[in-house]
Amino acid sequence: MKKTILLVTMSIAWAGSASAADSAFATAGAAQSVTAEAGTLKAVMQQLGRDYAALNQAVLMEDFEAAANAALHIAKHDQPSLGQKVKIMAGLRSEMSAFKQADGKVHSLAVDIKQAAEANDMPLLIQRQSAMLSACMACHTGYRSKIKNILN
Repeated sequence: MKKTILLVTMSIAWAGSASAADSAFATAGAAQSVTAEAGTLKAVMQQLGRDYAALNQAVLMEDFEAAANAALHIAKHDQPSLGQKVKIMAGLRSEMSAFKQADGKVHSLAVDIKQAAEANDMPLLIQRQSAMLSACMACHTGYRSKIKNILN
């Protein structure tokens, strides 16, 4: 439980930073103030960052309805354009399956968070939120630089 609380606290601090939502594919330490073009993976990631920040805020305020809504937005996030998907698939090749699995894991956790929020189950909500942060960061660690290179 201490580990979960620590991870949630860290995620709240991360989400509250000024450029966290806009730095999904920025280089480490470089703030980015420009919103990505609609239809890009970067725009999708920026919106996911805002939705995750909203989820964190809802958890802090014990607002189960807002938490369920934020989790629903994460679960049903927009997709990048077909052109970007094709570039990513061509660039990742054999890694594409694992990349899709990472997205599926976040989707599944978002659904779990929504259900926990609807049940007013704060311990489960926090546990799943912590798992989501871990899943997001694992994906970012494994794919951020690769995809950034593919799309540039």
